[in-house]
Amino acid sequence: MTGGNEIHSLFWLAVTRLGEAQILLPAFLAGALWLALARPAGARGRLALGNPHAHDHPARLSALRWVTGIVVVAGITTISKVAFLGFGYGIAAIDFTGFSGHSMFACSILPVIGAIVAGRSGTVAGVVLAVLITYSRVNLGAHSWSEAITGMALGAAAAGWTLADYLAHPGAVRAPWWLPLLLLVWLALLPMHAPPSRTHSLVVAISLKLSGRPRPYTRFELLAGLIHPAWQKAQPTTAP
Repeated sequence: MTGGNEIHSLFWLAVTRLGEAQILLPAFLAGALWLALARPAGARGRLALGNPHAHDHPARLSALRWVTGIVVVAGITTISKVAFLGFGYGIAAIDFTGFSGHSMFACSILPVIGAIVAGRSGTVAGVVLAVLITYSRVNLGAHSWSEAITGMALGAAAAGWTLADYLAHPGAVRAPWWLPLLLLVWLALLPMHAPPSRTHSLVVAISLKLSGRPRPYTRFELLAGLIHPAWQKAQPTTAP
């Protein structure tokens, strides 16, 4: 039984690593760069680069939407974490201390990567993997359901905005054979060799710098009712 539990834990640890920013952001940058530079397939079915009419190609709008969406949802996620860790703003009723970054990045990046590699079927595969990563955050105790699901919703909004444009032009651009191979190798090997992500430590440091606190607020304090917003601080009492 113990061996089975260890295998189960190792599986979800491997899955959750696929949602780390240090793993997904390089894949996102590669995909966005490809969309920005890709041109319609030529007469022989090969991709032409350096077309002077680059601005006319719909894939460039997809790339712009994707980059904009990622910047916006990543910013919202970071603000939500800083608001809690540094200032104590969370929602105890739903056990919410900030959007899940893993869920947000997975859902905003993997479905689009899948679409670039294999069209609509690739999108479905990306969504499935993103959902597994989202579940892994809850399974491993890193996030509550409210944090994981709202993070997933944020990411899905960014991906959906991008895919609404990209999938509206099927076959407009096709990835070369080496791009999906490179991405698969990256996603398969990096989680096993990359050092632990320091994203959370960086967010904590930013939160403490902005708030001036010596330590971050914790989930325990939120759920125990030990955190009170500034407007709830005790007011001076008057003598009867």
